[in-house]
Amino acid sequence: MAERWVSRCSTHPTQSLGTQPRAERLRQNNKQETTMQHATQVELLKRTLALIEQGQTDCAPAPSALPVDVYLDAERYRREREEILRREPVLVARSSEIAAGHFLTRELLAPLLLSRDEQGRLRGFLNVCKHRGTQLVGEASGKNRVFVCPYHAWAYNPDGQLRGIPHGYGFEGIDRACLNLTEVPVAERFGAVWVRLSPGPALDLEAFFGPEILADFDSFGLDEHVIFDPRDIRRPVNWKLTIDTFLENYHVQKAHQATIDHLFWPNLGLFERFGRHIRNYYVKRNLRDILDQPESAWNLRRHGNLLYFLWPNTLVLVEPDHIDFSSVYPDGPLATRVLGHTLLSEQPASDKARRYFEKNNEILYSALEEDFALAARVQTGIQAGASDRLWHGRFEPALKWFHQSLDEALGDKRVIE
Repeated sequence: MAERWVSRCSTHPTQSLGTQPRAERLRQNNKQETTMQHATQVELLKRTLALIEQGQTDCAPAPSALPVDVYLDAERYRREREEILRREPVLVARSSEIAAGHFLTRELLAPLLLSRDEQGRLRGFLNVCKHRGTQLVGEASGKNRVFVCPYHAWAYNPDGQLRGIPHGYGFEGIDRACLNLTEVPVAERFGAVWVRLSPGPALDLEAFFGPEILADFDSFGLDEHVIFDPRDIRRPVNWKLTIDTFLENYHVQKAHQATIDHLFWPNLGLFERFGRHIRNYYVKRNLRDILDQPESAWNLRRHGNLLYFLWPNTLVLVEPDHIDFSSVYPDGPLATRVLGHTLLSEQPASDKARRYFEKNNEILYSALEEDFALAARVQTGIQAGASDRLWHGRFEPALKWFHQSLDEALGDKRVIE
């Protein structure tokens, strides 16, 4: 078995999803490959080689099953939205999108207004006037100013404080402090803005992510990366089906044979859980190249893609020379919205470099569309009532972990077997 698996590997140059001239690739590798601690890389690559010798991928002790109702039930959707996605830290923007003295709005599971003062302090508010509940700021971004409600002209400072009420005598007796904008907790880490989309205590991102995730992401040096090719995608599938497609590579050989299958070793990967966060490693067919290299030269990113699931809804794909973020939000009980962007260590220095990254993203998003099409077929299938459950193979443990975490966060009796 092991010999047969090894023979399926072919030697490829270091590559992302697309192709790139060697000189350009080496130049960018030197500038852009910021990766995890080398000892961790060596450990993971040794574990991967051991799996090849065993002739199988990382596996859970047993298969599991999940009731189809978790994808279809409207009350389940409401609870996931209100009790998880609006109560946990979610990624809403890159820090670089909000300069000092500027604001940014987002319409996610709640209307959000982010404002950074001249000293660099960032604050978050629900973008809702306290008078009659009107969305306060309509623009996507701009310089800070007095924000005036378009309905009755109530005015707010960028720090959320109520500034003025026309004909204020009509509201005498109301504590003005109750009329300030509703503040929500906000914090910045990994060059990103994380927000709790409802009022609550300050965010403790150190505790939220934990030491393993912090170590990996701090090593990527994301604070200075730049945004490339942001996307806003909406498709008519349940949000969890979208996440499911990222958490296993069992489907790649069949579902992605026209796009990315040629890059990856069939159904071979590592799966690890850190609290409710997950780290997967999907192995490329060029893995055997490291057998001719000293351990000191091993580079995990050249021989596979790291895929992180950051609880509760962000997926991070770490490729050799760039990193792709996708935050998955429900857009209704049977609809999903994906906010995606690519991070580069610097803006492309030439048209050739830009075309290279555009080609990579073309392949990535083509594969995602293949996943969306299959998720839609799954949704149609489970709505037909053919079965009351879906199955997870032993080599799909991350699917079980994701759905277990949802159940635990909702305080539900385990619905996954």
